Amino acid sequence: MKTLAIYALEVLACSGVLLAAYAILLERHVRFGWCRAYLLASTLLAAVIPLLRIPVWPGKVIEVAPTVALPAAEWTAEVVEEAAPAVTPEAICLAVYLIGVGLVAGVMLWQVVRIRRLRRGAAITRTERFTLVRTPQRIASFSFFRSIYLWDQIPAGELQAIVAHEASHVAHRHSAERVAMECMKAALWWNPFVWLAARRLTEAEEFEADSDVLAEGYDIEHYMKTIFRQLFGYSPEIANGLRDSLTKKRFKMMTTKTSGRHSLLRLAGTLPAVIGLLCAFSLTTRAAEVRIAETEKAPADETASQDATKKKVSVTVFQNGQPLPGAIVLISGSNVGTVTGKEGTAQISAAPGNELVISYVGCQTRKVRVSDKSGAESFEITLETESNKLDPVSVTPGDQKTPAPQSAAGAEKERKAKPLYIVDGVERTSIDEIDPNTIERISVLKNQSSTTVYGSRGKNGVIVVTTKGAAKPATDEAAFNEKTGSVEIASASTEDMPFLIVEKMPSFRGGDLNDFRAWVQEHLQYPAEAVERNIQGRVVVTFTIEKDGSASNILVLQSPDKLLADEARRVIASSPAGAWTPG
Repeated sequence: MKTLAIYALEVLACSGVLLAAYAILLERHVRFGWCRAYLLASTLLAAVIPLLRIPVWPGKVIEVAPTVALPAAEWTAEVVEEAAPAVTPEAICLAVYLIGVGLVAGVMLWQVVRIRRLRRGAAITRTERFTLVRTPQRIASFSFFRSIYLWDQIPAGELQAIVAHEASHVAHRHSAERVAMECMKAALWWNPFVWLAARRLTEAEEFEADSDVLAEGYDIEHYMKTIFRQLFGYSPEIANGLRDSLTKKRFKMMTTKTSGRHSLLRLAGTLPAVIGLLCAFSLTTRAAEVRIAETEKAPADETASQDATKKKVSVTVFQNGQPLPGAIVLISGSNVGTVTGKEGTAQISAAPGNELVISYVGCQTRKVRVSDKSGAESFEITLETESNKLDPVSVTPGDQKTPAPQSAAGAEKERKAKPLYIVDGVERTSIDEIDPNTIERISVLKNQSSTTVYGSRGKNGVIVVTTKGAAKPATDEAAFNEKTGSVEIASASTEDMPFLIVEKMPSFRGGDLNDFRAWVQEHLQYPAEAVERNIQGRVVVTFTIEKDGSASNILVLQSPDKLLADEARRVIASSPAGAWTPG
């Protein structure tokens, strides 16, 4: 509603400025052909200029951090359908506008019908230049396109001047201009300046026809008397004719000589008005550029040199003299890591000088530094049981938290607790059977981060493992940012990072979120086991709409049970390809 009101005001401003420029610079000072062209073009420009958006000024640069901060506590969300009002202000305005268009267009069409009816019983004479229609009805002489309509009782002494006048209208195609202006009046009937411009166009056409008649040598006094005698009778507004309302102006125009000098200079004088309106209403700033904020990276040459000097490092972990499978080996300050296999051995590529962090649930964390020597290197690490400072999940690099002392019974309970393993997006009870050489990336979630993402199932910590060559999981990898205290969704590439703020939300089959909600309700199948066990509750899911309209990065934020979470994930993943229009 506000946008339409602003557009209407801008159109009024443009129409007023352009019509004022015509009255000051062009009217009765330049050739009538230029006047007609300017009036038609300026009326159209007044409606188009406010719609133009020409990006000239530089836009803002908005940096968006590639993280999604989730609340510490569990949260829920639901779609509330808001009933739309039966009659809106926009609908009322549209109805009023269409009624106005219909009335103005209806009057124009009715005039065309009446003009066609004048041919009934009329004497029609066709010439090479025009068609002469002499009707028995009492009408004022007028022309419409290539036809000239006359009352058959016009005296022969006046007929020649009248035909010359209307023939000038036919030759200059004034009827086509009149129809075009009437169409713009119908579309912009609420703009008073359009009606004034149509009036000025009629004046310019009549002035031009009078000028042509006098140029052929007709006596001016005799011609004026002929005009007086033609003031009575039917004459449609859409046609060209001898009208009484213009008589005084026409007589003044015929008896006053106007100078046509500097016509081009006067036309050029209207350009500043057009340029000023473009600057005021059309020139805009460029669209804001959204950039993904990048974290500090090492210089390119330094990174390249590190990649070139990386070497294979083998780490064997023991506990109580036995190989310890499932121990985590991370490169300090990065997300690159691996896990030990059944023999307690893990292999990782690291650059000289890198620090390796070895951790396991219920054990003290150990750190070793890769030497500067070339060639493969191996370490044997023994992890000691952490009896007084147990933490539910192995400590990640940079962790400075000091858990409260626990009793021996509590320590034994925590020692028996196992973390939740997520391998390539699938929950596992263990990762002992995974070959360490196939691990591409490993992330550790604990405390707040694990329970926020995976609920109560992650209370003992979560180990997320991505293997080499495996299909990428539907969800992005979640990691906990120790500095900000929030969960970050780490994508494999910032190039395809989903936008967190969009100008236009994605739509499902041309509709909105309610349409997708209805589709989900139709295709959702309540698990039979959940019905038997009386499992119910709200499932909160987040997902990303890709460029091709598919749903990806499906992540369950809250669910009372795995059965409901799996069904929700299945329904969203099964949404038809291309049904979504990306934001």
